Amino acid sequence: MSRAASADAPSDPPSPAPSPFSSGSLLCVTLNPCLDKTLVVPAWLPGDKVRGTQVEEVVGGKGNNVARALKRLGHTQVRPATLLGGAVGRRCVELLRLQDGLDPWTVATEAPTRVILTVRSQDPRTPDTAFFDPDPAITDTEAARFLNPIRAAIQARRIRLLVLAGSSPSPATDRLFAQLVHEAHPASIPTFLDTYGAALTALEPPCPTVIHVNRHEAGQFLGVPSPDLPSLKELLHRWAHGGVRLAAITDGPRPVLAALDGQIVRALPPAVREVNPVGSGDCMLAGLADAWLRRLPPEACLRFGLAAGSANAATWTAGAISRSEVEALAAHVRIEPA
Repeated sequence: MSRAASADAPSDPPSPAPSPFSSGSLLCVTLNPCLDKTLVVPAWLPGDKVRGTQVEEVVGGKGNNVARALKRLGHTQVRPATLLGGAVGRRCVELLRLQDGLDPWTVATEAPTRVILTVRSQDPRTPDTAFFDPDPAITDTEAARFLNPIRAAIQARRIRLLVLAGSSPSPATDRLFAQLVHEAHPASIPTFLDTYGAALTALEPPCPTVIHVNRHEAGQFLGVPSPDLPSLKELLHRWAHGGVRLAAITDGPRPVLAALDGQIVRALPPAVREVNPVGSGDCMLAGLADAWLRRLPPEACLRFGLAAGSANAATWTAGAISRSEVEALAAHVRIEPA
């Protein structure tokens, strides 16, 4: 064949890029992660120069907490997916791998990942104080680089379950959760959503399989600072009529209001000695997902999820729960008509 003929011959189409997600992945998406640092200090007063006695670091963000809890519950194919930037972002990757035994899939951002510093006094009379860095500004290009591989994995049915948890840091990410729910629906991939603000407002049919919010977030969505019981029931009915199989509204240690296949119930959590409630909602979502994967009925899913949230409240590190303690607590969850 001549050189000219060779140049005119049709070339083979390029091979598609390999998927970063293995078949059967449990993908936990976090749009606004953080490095959670806890500084333990002696008794202090504002204006003091305070020398800390201990520093702890853990990767925060609701989806990362859910992934950590699912790993503790025995799931080996769970994978965090998140946006990370700068030296703090690199530190988060290191901690997720070495400390949590997770394999994060990340997209690098120009904006650095935020730090949340919690100052914990050794004086029990002094409440913990948390300082939050500003949210990062995510660009449209970075949001697309994050969305497209997940969308492709959904279309290829490589994802077994999709967790979408936490806030949206930037206008470029406000609709990502809604887009992923929309993609997952025709693929029959269950979606578990725990968000608020712009990301929740952007939600439209088809609805997620499971929705979890707290009472304050439900009030934000309704435009009511302190929503009453009829308003919360109406919201749950609205979500149920939109196709949500299980919707739950938590209220700290108080009973959970939930819709189970359209029926409104109250779930009373088991009594535990509270150590740190941070991440309890994330562990509840992990418990709901675990029970759903085991094909338990919605009421049993709610029971196990609430037990997982209660187990988390009894420990300091978010997501540090075990199946045995969750199963023990689940036996003490009471569910009754609301």
